[in-house]
Amino acid sequence: MNRRRIATRRLSRKPVMTPFGFLMNANASMTGGSFEPTETRLVRALLRQADRFVNVGANMGYYCCFAQAQNVDTVALEPVHSNVLILIQNMQVNGWGEKITVLPVAAGETPGFIDIYGVGTGSSAIRGWADNPESLRQTVPVVRLHDVVAPPRPGEAMLILMDVEGFEYFALRGAADLIGAANKPVWLIEIVGFGDGATLSTNAKATFDMMFAAGYVARRAEGDLAIVAGPEPGVTNYLFHDEAKHLEDVLGRE
Repeated sequence: MNRRRIATRRLSRKPVMTPFGFLMNANASMTGGSFEPTETRLVRALLRQADRFVNVGANMGYYCCFAQAQNVDTVALEPVHSNVLILIQNMQVNGWGEKITVLPVAAGETPGFIDIYGVGTGSSAIRGWADNPESLRQTVPVVRLHDVVAPPRPGEAMLILMDVEGFEYFALRGAADLIGAANKPVWLIEIVGFGDGATLSTNAKATFDMMFAAGYVARRAEGDLAIVAGPEPGVTNYLFHDEAKHLEDVLGRE
């Protein structure tokens, strides 16, 4: 079935109650509580320590819902129009709106415009990513993340979740003021460093090097959150935080 028809049909679905206590129009794994279980647990734990949440590549607002449920100020960037409409629906059906800013844009290295391929989950600015066809190309505006999100104030805890399907290196190149902030944000970034062709980021190592040079430590976003020296086979999500802080400082564990 054509992905554009699927996206149109998604807009007409009725939001359902999730196991997390909020309503959502999304795929069955999100509404049923089985979507990205490891990442979901980690994000919920990090949000408990956060004063501000930035979701780059917010899709339908899955993680924004958790932030809003925890009353965390949120900025969501999502360039795909059909995703934005569902994200807004998911906020409104729960009575949220005052603590979230939705920006229908992509994050990149320079302001302007860029082509996005695909609709829904898996849409990417990388041509051929996840086998998204040329027929589902759309042109969207691009902003530099540090032009629309101010660095954390002293004492403010900021969490930035970035899931941009292979475009993370370029998105981070436009976030230098945030990466280099004196009070460093905590970053949870999807980086596909190993895989075949359509799901491989050729800038994975450069992404890690950029964060290391700015004073971050990297951890696998799974299991015991072990420190890593770069991208690892089978791992796609990584936690970056100030190298001067202990994991307990980031998660708030006693």
